[in-house]
This record gives sequence, structure tokens and C-alpha cells, in this order.
Amino acid sequence: MKSKILSTAIIASSILFSASCSNKAGSGSTSATDSTSATKTTEQTSGTSTKKYDIKSAIVSYSTETMGMKNSQMLYFDDFGAKERLETITEIEMMGVKSRTVTVSITKDGYKYDYELENTTNKGNIAKKEIKKRKAIISPSADMGNMATTMTDEMKKQYEYKEEGTETVAGVTGKKFSMMIGKTKFTGVIYKKIPVKTEMEMVKIIAQKFEENASIPSDKFELPKDYTIVEVQ
Repeated sequence: MKSKILSTAIIASSILFSASCSNKAGSGSTSATDSTSATKTTEQTSGTSTKKYDIKSAIVSYSTETMGMKNSQMLYFDDFGAKERLETITEIEMMGVKSRTVTVSITKDGYKYDYELENTTNKGNIAKKEIKKRKAIISPSADMGNMATTMTDEMKKQYEYKEEGTETVAGVTGKKFSMMIGKTKFTGVIYKKIPVKTEMEMVKIIAQKFEENASIPSDKFELPKDYTIVEVQ
């Protein structure tokens, strides 16, 4: 059930949120998510003149809830999204066992780097010091004001897409929409091409703080030096 819910969220995000996407595949060591067919037809390699976001930089903190489990995310980006860091913090306590994971995804210079910063249980930190490197692929913007250029009338009808005015989230006012993925209703709010609210069956991702045009420390986009880089297709 949880897998089905998360898969639906990923598909919807692929269609509308300009999400970076690539499948985990084979690897080759060096020192140091499925997308829909509609998305595939419009993908472009990162590093082109296309801006992922409509503002130069921002820091956005999110609260997330999946099947009642509450966690958090932090998004940092600069150069209109050419450099981006997403931290996902997950904390779980089950049958007396506490666990905390911190995963990081960094996009820069046309590549995407994913790794565990922390994976702690009662037995200590078991994070694997390995960075997965792949080509960064982004889809053209799904700005609500230009939806007609990124979503055909046929797709709108297929997914029952509706524009539903505006909504203020974390102090910014974005464009609200809804759509159906199968039998599941998906709603979202986008501000200057940045998702600030996502809601669907048992899944919520809501921005709590939004710092527009923030100064981002350069070390936020640096990779840990004691990790091994593994290239994947």
C-alpha cells in the first residue's frame, strides 16, 4: 500500500513539478525514479539555458507526512536551480528501536549526486560512504501560467487537471491545481515553479518556511571528501 502511494506521488510530481529524475541502474566505481512517457518526451539535460526556477536562489523547509509518519526536508538552490541540494530527514521509532536517516541529493554541473549523510539506529551510524553519480535530467517547467505548453489538452483531460486559483503557503502565494492519478486525487501549489504544497492519499509535503533570494553557502553544494563516487546510468 505504501509503495503504491509513493509511486503515485512520484508519477504526479514527474508530470508537473520539473523534478530531476533518473533511474538507479548499473555502476562503475571511481575514487574520491521512473518517469512517465509524457515526461520523457520533453526531458532536457541540465546545464542548458532553461531555468528550473523563476528566482535565483531560495531556502525552503518542508514538513512531510506519509501514512502518519512525520518527517522533514530542506531545499537549497542557487543560479535558478542549476545548483540544488535536497536533504530528507526521516525519524522512526518502532518496538523500542529508534532510527534516523539523512539523505542528500545534490545537483550541479549537469550531474546529480545522491548519498546518505546519516543512517543511525540504536547500534550507531551505519551510513554507507558512497555517492551515486548520474546525469541530471530535468523536465521543462510546469509553471501553472504556462501549463498549456507543457501539458496537452489530451493529458489535461486524461488526468482531470483543474486550475483552482491561488493559495498562500509559508508566506508566498502560489497557483493551486488538482488532478487525478488513477483513482487518487492529487493537489498542489506552485510558487515561481517551486512546489510549496503537495497533497494526496496519505501523503503531505508542505513548505513551512520560504526564504526567497537567500544567500546560500557554497559548501552546501560540496560533496563529502571521504566518500567514494560510483557512476550509474
